[in-house]
Amino acid sequence: MRCVNCRKNAGYNRAVIELFSGVEIGGLCMNCERDEFGRHFDSSTDADRCCSLCNRDGQVQFPRYVPETHVRDGDLVVESSIETGDAVPCLCDEHFHELLEEPSRPRSVTL
Repeated sequence: MRCVNCRKNAGYNRAVIELFSGVEIGGLCMNCERDEFGRHFDSSTDADRCCSLCNRDGQVQFPRYVPETHVRDGDLVVESSIETGDAVPCLCDEHFHELLEEPSRPRSVTL
């Protein structure tokens, strides 16, 4: 899966999911998350699915991949699932398009 910002391999950091359809658009790699949002996504607690950068409705969510380990037939197996819950950060369409069009450009934040 490719990072929606830098187009490199996104790894297992965050998925990028269209909120209403549930379609997985791509991923957001760890480097781009830190470059674009700092630690802002770490403290997301918005249960209303509002944009993490302004008060508009969220259109795209960024859930983390959560690793789970278990033993299967004597082997240690790691599987990843996508986090669920109210603390998953979202962006509105405007801020998401900024992420797609202008990599490494400072984000506009409305508080």
